[in-house]
Amino acid sequence: MIIEACHIAQFGKWKDADFSFSPGKNSFLWDNGYGKTSFIYFFKLMFYGVSGDRKQDLEENERKHYMPFQGASFGGRIIFRIGEKRYRLERSFGLKKSEDSFRLFDEDSGKESKDYSENIGEELFSLDAESFQRVCMISHEDLHFSMNSRMHAKLGNVAEDQEDMKKFQQVQTILKDGINALSPNRRTGNIFKLKMQEEELSSGLYGKEALENAVLSIEKEVLALTEKEAKRKEEGKALEEELSQRISEKDSLGKWMSYAQKKEEWEKAEYRYENALKWYYQDRFSEIPEEKKTFLWKEEMQSLQEQIRSIKKEIEKVSEVGEENAGVEAEKEGGIVLPLEEASVPGASRAKKDTSKNETIGNGTKEMGQYGTSPVVLFALAGLGLLFVLLFFGKLFGMPLGLPSALFLLLGILSLSLCFFLWWSGEQKKRVWQEKQEEEENRQRKQQAIRFASLEELLSRFHKLEDMQDLEQEAVGRKEEFLRFVEEEGGEQAFSLLEEKQKEWEEGPSLEESRRKLEVFRKEEEERREEIRKKRAEREEKVRDLDFLEEQERLLAQKKEEREALEKRYNLLQKTKAYLEMAKERFALQYKEPILEAFQKYFQSICTEPLQFQMSEDLELSFVDRGLSREQGYLSEGLQDLCRFCQKLAIFDAMFREEKAFLLLDDPFSHLDEKNGARARALLEELAESRQIFYFTCSEERRA
Repeated sequence: MIIEACHIAQFGKWKDADFSFSPGKNSFLWDNGYGKTSFIYFFKLMFYGVSGDRKQDLEENERKHYMPFQGASFGGRIIFRIGEKRYRLERSFGLKKSEDSFRLFDEDSGKESKDYSENIGEELFSLDAESFQRVCMISHEDLHFSMNSRMHAKLGNVAEDQEDMKKFQQVQTILKDGINALSPNRRTGNIFKLKMQEEELSSGLYGKEALENAVLSIEKEVLALTEKEAKRKEEGKALEEELSQRISEKDSLGKWMSYAQKKEEWEKAEYRYENALKWYYQDRFSEIPEEKKTFLWKEEMQSLQEQIRSIKKEIEKVSEVGEENAGVEAEKEGGIVLPLEEASVPGASRAKKDTSKNETIGNGTKEMGQYGTSPVVLFALAGLGLLFVLLFFGKLFGMPLGLPSALFLLLGILSLSLCFFLWWSGEQKKRVWQEKQEEEENRQRKQQAIRFASLEELLSRFHKLEDMQDLEQEAVGRKEEFLRFVEEEGGEQAFSLLEEKQKEWEEGPSLEESRRKLEVFRKEEEERREEIRKKRAEREEKVRDLDFLEEQERLLAQKKEEREALEKRYNLLQKTKAYLEMAKERFALQYKEPILEAFQKYFQSICTEPLQFQMSEDLELSFVDRGLSREQGYLSEGLQDLCRFCQKLAIFDAMFREEKAFLLLDDPFSHLDEKNGARARALLEELAESRQIFYFTCSEERRA
């Protein structure tokens, strides 16, 4: 394949540039920044199109990288020859893939050709864009080399059936991922995880035997307690029968209990009444005759009622006179003074209080108004004075008024002075009137407070006498109830016989004692049941723990089965991977030796260093030093670049045995010394006889 010419419409910094090329070597001496790299990538993008549209990095997104700054479309055309047939390839690239275009013409006839599609690069070279860049584009910036499935397919002459090589790489990746996922040595491996789970489950099963023994021991304790409870039931029945008998005997003596209870209640009521008399009469109690003790306090109670009634009437009269002022004053102090009846029922006097308050305020306002000047007069005088003052200032500022300014000022001062004098004299009269009102209210308040204090004391004494009256009535009622009960039940003689039976009953075990024994027995029985319940709960808990351990044991067996199955699969994957590697090595032997021979030839033609090289199935180079294999990293940087350059030339020859592709060289000898660089450039002259080479450099010394 020979590229005859190209036209760059727009590409990077290039614009409207035309180039013609010879079949052999084409050298370009361009300074740094002239556009060598853009020119080289122009050929790649014309044959393969742009890539990396989804990449954000500018270096990886070829569309963004080579698009002109103004955002227009970019591309061009290439005229090339394959055998005797000439083609014209035209491509343009827009802002997005849908705007890209591809056309191929037969250059001699001018007609559009269908010999190749827009994937013309892969169809011509049997390489994808990445492989083409690795093999046909050799740059001093990146001489490193790595293989992929497409390159293996090309070298093994199976480029027409590339799916096998693609699948080989996919299978290798899948096998590697599968082995890593199952690895027994990696923490992320499933076999390793299962082993850890087995260890964890095994450690939890150490206490299973002890737990089983504990369950059996608790079961024996529960059986022993249950047997003991059954034996104690007979004792409980005996205690219940004894208590039932004592209750029956007590029920037969119910009349005696009622008799004793009613008699006791009467005696207690008499005792409370007598104590109330002692407390009321105090020291006089022993001096007053018995027949008068009951009548004196009743007479005193009637006397207190009359005194209370008299004081109430007196308070009501005083309240009617001073109610209005007292109500207003009470509002100021936060309380309201009411007559006795109204104080006991607040809601009943609310309407009366509000009416009195309004009338009092209205009368007070009218009376106070007699001592002051009308506000209308005061406002009129004040307004007149202000008007004269304004006229005074108006005259000063040039208003045409008939009177002198001093007269206006004098009239204004007189009006304001008269207004102030009238207001001040009215306020003095109001203050004197208010002081008199307050003195009168204080006097009435004191008199009413004295009456209320006296009434309070009388009411306290009266309430005590009312309590005594209640106690007297209770004692009389209890006595009448007791005598009526005795008469109904046959008199005192019947209760004397019941009293003898009561004494006999009391000599035996008491009802309370029988109840206490039964309660103690039942409490002990409940404690035993609670102990049995706790033991059973403990047993159930341990049984659950035992069930859990049995489940763990089942899981352990399941995990072991899973691990053994995964280990079989792991071993199978390892063997499969090993067999594929062997197959790959055998496949690589077809092209490894020719590539190594070509590499040795190119290397020795440039460098006189006596080095012996080895090559792996992935075409990784190493050299032999004193019988030991060494990586290229032990060589100098110049020798490393020379090895990589010669390796790429050898691979290029192996890939294109018949129809040679073109080589794009971007100053690959920049790290070589003068002698090696000269021999390398001489080698290019020989290579150019059988292939087309584009050689770019920025140095006059390295120009071939």
